[in-house]
Amino acid sequence: MKYDIVHDLPQRIRISLALPKRHTPENSQLERLFLAVDGVQKVSFNRRTRNILVIYNGDGAVKVVLLKILHETSLIFVKKETFKQDKLKQKKKAAMLSGALLIARSMIPVAMAPFLSLYGAMPVLKKGFSAILNKRLNVDVLDSTAVGISLLRSDYLTVGFITFFLKVGDYLEERIRQKSRESISKMFLNQNGWAWVRRNGCEMQINIKEVVVGDLVVVRTGSSIPVDGIVADGAALVNQSSITGEPFSVPKRAGLMVYAGTVLEEGLLTIKSIKVGDKTRVSKIIKVIEGSEGLKADVQNHAEMLANRIVPYSFILSGLIYLFTGSSIKATSILLVDYSCALKLSTPLMIMSAMIAAARQNIFVKGGKFMEKLAEANVFVFDKTGTLTEAQPKVFDILTFDGFNREELLKNVACVEEHFPHPVATAVVKKAEDEGLVHEENHAEIEYVLAHGIVSRIEGKRMLVGSKHFISDDNGIDVEGKESVIKDFMDRGYSVLYVAVENNLAGVIAIEDRVRDDLQIFLKMLKDSGVNRTIMLTGDNYATARNVAQRLGIEEFYAQALPERKAGIIKDLKSKGYVVAMVGDGINDSPALSCADVGISMKHGADIAREACDILLLDKGLEGIVDARWIAQDAMFRIKQNFRYIIGINSALIGLGILGMITPVTSALIHNATTILVSANSLKPYRIPLAGEERIMA
Repeated sequence: MKYDIVHDLPQRIRISLALPKRHTPENSQLERLFLAVDGVQKVSFNRRTRNILVIYNGDGAVKVVLLKILHETSLIFVKKETFKQDKLKQKKKAAMLSGALLIARSMIPVAMAPFLSLYGAMPVLKKGFSAILNKRLNVDVLDSTAVGISLLRSDYLTVGFITFFLKVGDYLEERIRQKSRESISKMFLNQNGWAWVRRNGCEMQINIKEVVVGDLVVVRTGSSIPVDGIVADGAALVNQSSITGEPFSVPKRAGLMVYAGTVLEEGLLTIKSIKVGDKTRVSKIIKVIEGSEGLKADVQNHAEMLANRIVPYSFILSGLIYLFTGSSIKATSILLVDYSCALKLSTPLMIMSAMIAAARQNIFVKGGKFMEKLAEANVFVFDKTGTLTEAQPKVFDILTFDGFNREELLKNVACVEEHFPHPVATAVVKKAEDEGLVHEENHAEIEYVLAHGIVSRIEGKRMLVGSKHFISDDNGIDVEGKESVIKDFMDRGYSVLYVAVENNLAGVIAIEDRVRDDLQIFLKMLKDSGVNRTIMLTGDNYATARNVAQRLGIEEFYAQALPERKAGIIKDLKSKGYVVAMVGDGINDSPALSCADVGISMKHGADIAREACDILLLDKGLEGIVDARWIAQDAMFRIKQNFRYIIGINSALIGLGILGMITPVTSALIHNATTILVSANSLKPYRIPLAGEERIMA
């Protein structure tokens, strides 16, 4: 096999293979061959550039073996694998060939017409035979039967038109699906770009796909970061909105983490890559959205089942028409009009286009079924802290008891709280920073008791931070005699964080958790969209919960709700027939998010909440829920609209065919045109109404 060495570095060699496109081997084929050599650590083959990158232990003997393998490996090796054309290109080629045969029909000798028609119809006939062998009576059987009857009748014009329309339909379907998936990827990351890497002191430009873990990637102003990694050198401002939803650029310096798909707005960074290619966080997001087509909505499953159930009736009706009229033309016209084709194509396209529309608003929906459930949800359950209230609560006051020092207490609480991504924890840490209290990592291992509090030791003393229930009931620490001053905070709507050292109540921290300014408008919009009930859940005490609920006009609320109780409330609502949406952002919300018909989390939520949710809002506040619901309800409306179009138009075609008013060719033409138009309706762009505009919910 002919080859050229592109570059030869210590422990790394890149080789360009002189291979024709039709004989390009699969990646795994060459990679397995080289990985079998002792001393080879990693092999990466790029089919597009035909370059193979080998990372090895640097032993010269290993390199000799590698080159010998290449020298002695013939093209017979790669000819064993048939080169597979891209699916879309295959369907395009088939449609173009079918069209060419149809156009050239008048120039083709009469004797050749049967053979050319049979050649063009073979893919359709094969699909039908395959379905019968697998004991499936579906649209493929319907189409192949219509084509077969036309061939037997020597109606080669009809055969040509039918096969042409079917192949054009296949091509358009595949093209639409591919473009939908591509549009998702393009929103986040250009996987076919180039990256600058520094190797052995030299900076070189390589394809992003060739960047490996451990590479030092150099990124300059205006460029997209191609890897997940740690900043090794430099300082810059990075826009992370595509990943975290943060509206402002974030300063990055040595030691901090950066992510693929984010943009360096100003500065220069050298990044040591930790995750590359499809291992990066943004690639996982893309995969979730691309793969979520498999999480079909009930309406999509219903459409597909209905489509397949209709097929036998088409055969029965066609047989009856032939029995009573004796006209094979009328019978064939019936077979050429099926409801299933448009039903099976338009519904998944509608769901996918709605998900893409939501993604463009930085609303990530993890499956079609969740889009449907969001449209149907009639009960919304909200966690309080960080969801109905601002994501940035503040420490209002700190009270200490029994001689404990205020600054020491705040410093120690901040020391343990900084390890947890909860808004209340963040508020305590920020208060310590504002007061210039520097806290060292002088605590023992921290134990987080879900929805209760934190246990640790500082300077050998056991410290507890959490709710009254956790401090008093679970750990038996006496809080009597101090409740009057604490109650005053609660009555004024503040959340209270209890702090105990050893067996004594050391103090309390009053947290001011302001209600979001735009919440009244949001709740009204939600009610206008068809939501019957809104419920608030919180781990706070009854007085604080009542205070917040009254300010928001929420009549139903549950205080001191632990994770198990939150999940239980959701299950109870579902058992009563409600479609429940749960909105939360904390670790203790994750069980409820998982139990709900659709779980929604916010951009600032804990990692486990972001994983447990079905819809993630990255660039919007609660108004993003209304936008997502508007898209979802509009999608459901269009699905029903398409259903009416499909049933109405195809029923009319069947009627005209029975009356003999249209030929099979005309029937096929109108039927396929209808399928394409219905699919186009599925892909019409969604426009989010502006503030103040009327939102018409279907």
